[in-house]
Amino acid sequence: MKKAILFLLVLFAAGSDLLSQAVMNMTLISQKNEHNAGGTPAGWHYASCWGWTSPAGREYAILGYWNGTAVYDITDGNNVVQCDTIPGPTSFYGYREFTVVGHYLYIVSEGSGANQGLQIVDLQYLPDSLYHVKNWTFAGYTTTHTIKSDGNYLYLNGANYNGGGLVILDISDPENPVKRGNGPAPYSHDCFIKNDTVYAANIYNPNSKMSIISVTDKDNPVLVGQFSYPNPVCHNVWFSDNRRWLLTTDEGGSNHLRIWDAANLANITLVYEYIPYETAMVHNAYFKGDTIFMSHYRAGIVALDISTLPAQPTVIGYYDTYPGSGLAYQGAWNVFPYYPSGRFIGSDINTGLYVLRFGDPIGISHNGTEVPEGFALEQNFPNPFNPVTKIRFSIPKNNSGVSFNTKLVVFDAAGKKVKTLVEQNLNAGNYTAELDASSLASGIYLYSLEAGSFKETKKMVLIK
Repeated sequence: MKKAILFLLVLFAAGSDLLSQAVMNMTLISQKNEHNAGGTPAGWHYASCWGWTSPAGREYAILGYWNGTAVYDITDGNNVVQCDTIPGPTSFYGYREFTVVGHYLYIVSEGSGANQGLQIVDLQYLPDSLYHVKNWTFAGYTTTHTIKSDGNYLYLNGANYNGGGLVILDISDPENPVKRGNGPAPYSHDCFIKNDTVYAANIYNPNSKMSIISVTDKDNPVLVGQFSYPNPVCHNVWFSDNRRWLLTTDEGGSNHLRIWDAANLANITLVYEYIPYETAMVHNAYFKGDTIFMSHYRAGIVALDISTLPAQPTVIGYYDTYPGSGLAYQGAWNVFPYYPSGRFIGSDINTGLYVLRFGDPIGISHNGTEVPEGFALEQNFPNPFNPVTKIRFSIPKNNSGVSFNTKLVVFDAAGKKVKTLVEQNLNAGNYTAELDASSLASGIYLYSLEAGSFKETKKMVLIK
């Protein structure tokens, strides 16, 4: 039976403070917005992101921006630093996409001007620097929409060659690609590769569908099947590790993520449909084990637990990178979840790189699994204190099915805010927040909890 789930994440942020965005079970480790000086239209500064882990275990974030690519060392979450940049062709709305094979980064863009074609970058000298090997082209080829890799092969999608259909490059010599075969029409927007089979997302109507292409012979790709569904605008496709579950995203039309049972490619059936809140449009989505990570433009980075498929998946976290109102496409462009550390990154069109992890924010802990019956704010302990104290509070289950926008704020005796301990959406549970008042003077302070319609304030005393 075809089923649909309406996951209502109706969570609205106040103001433009990034910390006030809708958040559930994801913590921001670092955010970088260092390349916001250009882009067309205004505010479209950044494009996709990808990642690489060096043989030494250092983790790097790759971020596309309006006229280049930046690489950040994210190994130390407290000290995320930009290592180097590679200039690229200037692109309308900042377009840039990536793949990494070994220690080589391959960059594509639909931009114009210098550095067109396939940019080849050696990452082995990080964190000190990047080495731009060269820009590679062949007759008739200068731009690409997206790029994927498998083994020693690159797969170009949406190039200005072969009508935008698949193009295969052999990178047995990683610095000197060799063009191999051309895939069949129609235009390929993106693709997923497994076991010498390419699953291509053919986005454009009236031919929107997923094409299944055998690339056993890299010089002669063969169309072996096609899959379509009602009102498709097939933007990207991805398979679970066991190739049982297929996801498709529709950038347009329904704007939805769909999960399919693809055990039988001749009879792919709909299992669940993720419907975004507000007017958010899905962009890219990926399987990582039993989790689907997706970039959902205005809904930000969203994660679903699909371990119970074909039963209902569960929303296990989200982080809204979109700070305001305006263009419908602004927000999270891409997410990369494949770091060994469990961190993941997202790229926001307007505000750049986000380094994230699952779990409660630093300074707040979730106590046990009991679901409280009501709101509560306890007296801090110890009290008086010097300089650290703990504040316990409880958030009940919300009958509407969404989490509560929760704020725990400390004020001085005159009512001036001196610290914000919590400012995010929290699910039902008992929590403990820690206040380190090392920077505060002795005296009487107030702390106030606001969640939904609940508000309570208590007094505490700092004695040094």
